[in-house]
Amino acid sequence: MESRIVEFLDKILARVQGALEFLPNNSAILKNIDVFLFIMICLSAVCSIFMSNSIVAPLLCIVAVLFGSTMILDKNYRLKIEKSSLFLILYFVLAIASTINSTMPHQSLTGLSKTILYLLYFYATLQYLRAHKDKIPCFAMIIGVCVSFEIVIAFIQNYLDVLSAATWQDTARLNPELVLTRVYGTLKPSNPNLFGGYLIAAVPFLWLYTALNFVEKHHKRFLILLIFSILAIPAIFMTGCRGAYIALFFMIITLLVAAYNICKFHYPNVYDFVKKYLHIIVVAGAAVCCAIMVCVPKISHRILSIFAMRNDSSTSFRMNVYHSSWQMFQDNVLLGIGCGNKVFREVYGLYMLSGFDALSAYSIYLETAVESGIFALICYLLFIFFLIKEGIKAFFNCGDLKSRLCLTAGITGIIGVLSHGFVDTVYFRPQIQLIFWITVAMIMVLSQNQKVEVK
Repeated sequence: MESRIVEFLDKILARVQGALEFLPNNSAILKNIDVFLFIMICLSAVCSIFMSNSIVAPLLCIVAVLFGSTMILDKNYRLKIEKSSLFLILYFVLAIASTINSTMPHQSLTGLSKTILYLLYFYATLQYLRAHKDKIPCFAMIIGVCVSFEIVIAFIQNYLDVLSAATWQDTARLNPELVLTRVYGTLKPSNPNLFGGYLIAAVPFLWLYTALNFVEKHHKRFLILLIFSILAIPAIFMTGCRGAYIALFFMIITLLVAAYNICKFHYPNVYDFVKKYLHIIVVAGAAVCCAIMVCVPKISHRILSIFAMRNDSSTSFRMNVYHSSWQMFQDNVLLGIGCGNKVFREVYGLYMLSGFDALSAYSIYLETAVESGIFALICYLLFIFFLIKEGIKAFFNCGDLKSRLCLTAGITGIIGVLSHGFVDTVYFRPQIQLIFWITVAMIMVLSQNQKVEVK
């Protein structure tokens, strides 16, 4: 059934391509459309960390137009739907149904339009990387440079002891000496949780670019990048974003497991050493982590506040939001209330506890269920499951070190963003969305042909 639908759509697409075959020969822009597509994909991701959504949105529209032009003008382009991508399409169809069913279709249509732009951005990146797998290191370099700049800003803001908004930290029961200066980078709006989420999504590309320079023996560049890669961890802690702390924990576990297997495949001497002294390395690593927590009480107190539950005002607030959002979901199980935070805010007012207004459900999974229903959430989870499954399978089947490094960075980034998403919804911001979909596209491309080598 699926193959017949794709075959039918391919025939229609081929006729359109045949009718417009003369155009690329008469236009310099159309002949170099891939170049413009690459520039706009990168420019969108870079501008998102400095500029407001009103500026980023037109850039995404340009990416969508360029992608559409590629589809209808490149006669070699054919539709291809992977298993994970199929569930993403089903999720989108359910989002449309949710918008149609919504009691506030206008506001829901606004939210759906954002989803459309992000998905077109993803498919544009996927299409580009399919034809230009050698550009993956370029994406790693561009995002790595951006996140390195943000790390410098984080340290400057921490040194200057920037002022925090009252809602960023519960200081009512806190010793003034334990109040953490929460950094927020250059992202708009200024929000430490958003900044923490961005670092979680983008830092794996910095780590990837560092590793690629090590493999290619660019020693001076590697040393500089290694410094930034190490400084990325304290920068994440400086945000004070507890969701980012949780994500960082799972990311480090993923990295260690991947590094262990990479050594097994490519560095047998290192693998034998690690295997022999694994218990000592684990104990030493745990001891270092404990020592850091003891030496930096501001960070350790912030980490421990994760488990404070009702004794921490921020955690207590989110628990109230989760309770109200769950009730919203129970009343709109099948198709949800409609897409976007505007619809959520309007409907949430009917369910919220007095004095606890909220912009979102503070969990991307609960948010998805509330907005588009249970089946949309299932489709999204299946999309993630097959994406990671295919990425892990490709990691073990490919024989190329660079491909394994790219897959490691991709899977680590996805796990980080989704772990953070359990307790926050900054995931829906363009700064994180664009990096997330570049990561997804990279994993898909490397999973499709497991023998491909990244140059």
